[in-house]
Amino acid sequence: MRWLRFLMPVASVAALTIVAILPWGMPTVDRFVLPLLPVVAIYYWKLDRDAWLPEWSIFLAGLLLDVLTQGPLGYWALVYLVAYVIAVYCSRFAVDTTALRLALFTGAIITVTLFAWLAASAYFIAFLDAEPYVRGAGVAVLAASLITLSRRVARSAGAPARPVRLTRGD
Repeated sequence: MRWLRFLMPVASVAALTIVAILPWGMPTVDRFVLPLLPVVAIYYWKLDRDAWLPEWSIFLAGLLLDVLTQGPLGYWALVYLVAYVIAVYCSRFAVDTTALRLALFTGAIITVTLFAWLAASAYFIAFLDAEPYVRGAGVAVLAASLITLSRRVARSAGAPARPVRLTRGD
């Protein structure tokens, strides 16, 4: 089972990249949400110090997204590598509360989305409409908030109400 723990970060980023590639029939305004799914996985796995997530796998995931969606070659590869660098930077902060963790994630998603919008605008040599990018970032932050809060509720529900001390009587 140790090999499964070893391959899980790379497999989850690859699986979410495939999910982002699939034609879901979404309107154009909402399509930017899907490529942010691997960004969330990259951020999550980079915060786990024991996880193995090499840079080349992130680059290949972005390149696969570029090739199979017929986008500009290297765009998502660059965005995913920037997300990796931001996640490495965020992993250096000692955050102990859920609110601070969500604030750090929100800042990371906003930074990645801003970079993606600027890179796409530079590619087309015109400022693009920011609404799809803002909507995608908002959905990613909302989804991460719901996941984080549900994990917190699940953990608190499984905890005992009071500490139990088991001792043998005299």
